[in-house]
Amino acid sequence: MRQAIESIKAACTRGLVLAPVAALLLSVALLLLGNGLLGTLLIVRAGQEDFSSGAIGAMMSFYFTGFTIGALVLPRIIVSVGHVRTFAGFAAIASMTALLHVTFVEPIAWLALRLITGFAYAGMILATESWLNAHALPSTRGQLLSIFGVVSMGSWAIGQALLNIAPPADVTLFLIVSLLISAAVVPITLLPSHPPAQVAQERVAFRDLVLASPLAAAGAFLAGLAIGGFWGMGPNFAQKIGLDVGAISAFMAAVLGGTLALRWPLGWLSDRVSRNLVIAGATLASAAAAIGVALAVEAPLPLLLAAGALFGGFGIPIYSLCLAVANDDLPAGRLLGTARGLLLLNGIGTAAGPLIGGAAMNIVGPGGLFLYAAALLIILAVLAIARRQPRRPIQAKAARSPSTPMITGSLDTMICMEERSQGVRH
Repeated sequence: MRQAIESIKAACTRGLVLAPVAALLLSVALLLLGNGLLGTLLIVRAGQEDFSSGAIGAMMSFYFTGFTIGALVLPRIIVSVGHVRTFAGFAAIASMTALLHVTFVEPIAWLALRLITGFAYAGMILATESWLNAHALPSTRGQLLSIFGVVSMGSWAIGQALLNIAPPADVTLFLIVSLLISAAVVPITLLPSHPPAQVAQERVAFRDLVLASPLAAAGAFLAGLAIGGFWGMGPNFAQKIGLDVGAISAFMAAVLGGTLALRWPLGWLSDRVSRNLVIAGATLASAAAAIGVALAVEAPLPLLLAAGALFGGFGIPIYSLCLAVANDDLPAGRLLGTARGLLLLNGIGTAAGPLIGGAAMNIVGPGGLFLYAAALLIILAVLAIARRQPRRPIQAKAARSPSTPMITGSLDTMICMEERSQGVRH
């Protein structure tokens, strides 16, 4: 009876927390619909324009490089102008760059545009994620951020289906991307400004992070290398094995759909058994699925989609599992600094992944992308097994970072630091 009452209370609390952020979640959904469509559209269009695999990989790497740079430098802008104006300004930039891709169909131009787009999306995601945290209570933050992750991945998956609306060689899809990004401004501008609460946080040096949780540090980096290769070159892989536009969008949606299906069960399991074992199991399962994708290039499409769903379902949540491992052994005052360090390691790996994955495709063939990912995931599995530790008592900790590598949990830390430094200057 007591557990039933607690469940009812949790459900009520969850409803109360969702109400003030419904418009914010709608903005995020529209934003990532556009971004999910644009990422795949550019790779397919680049393939049609005979861009080399190296150029396509570099193009995707530039996006993640811009995103990582933005995560480091943009908190100062948010402090200066506020969350709403930051989101609106960078949405305008992202909307313009989407259309400029049609005007300048050249590899060099697209490299620059992807860098700018990644930088702009970092600003928008930083603003929305910190705004979301401002509305979250310690008792419901995990639930709210899980919903945030589902909305994010769901929007990315649906964005793949929009690829079928018009031919990639046409301007129509680029106009749709621009419209979706512009539409994302409307809901968020209707909400009152609510900056994140100020929480005292300590900086965590990379050396300290590696010493405190070597598995989390190695996992964040290796997962970035492996999954970043897919983010950047997955549609190009599908294109090179002869899939048409509809099948390419289905393949990308299958990978993201697998993530939606398995993210929550993996997180639930990691709270009940050794996280190291869950990471080892997930990485081995994702590696096996990656090998399956590489071998299924001539197989029927349903088999390829199933292997892709397992690859994404087990592989994409690895970053959040590594973040949970790091948080297990750290005091609350160091959680955000840890999230920032892991984000940067993951960002570096994600930026390099498409370049290395593209090179693997040139050497081995299209399947080289997933064989490369499988090799990295197996290395991570070995590290997780080697550092197996006894299961610790479960303790609820409020983590102010969502479980997706596309979002950063470091903004609150940097905002507090910036505001303190401004206070000193004044």
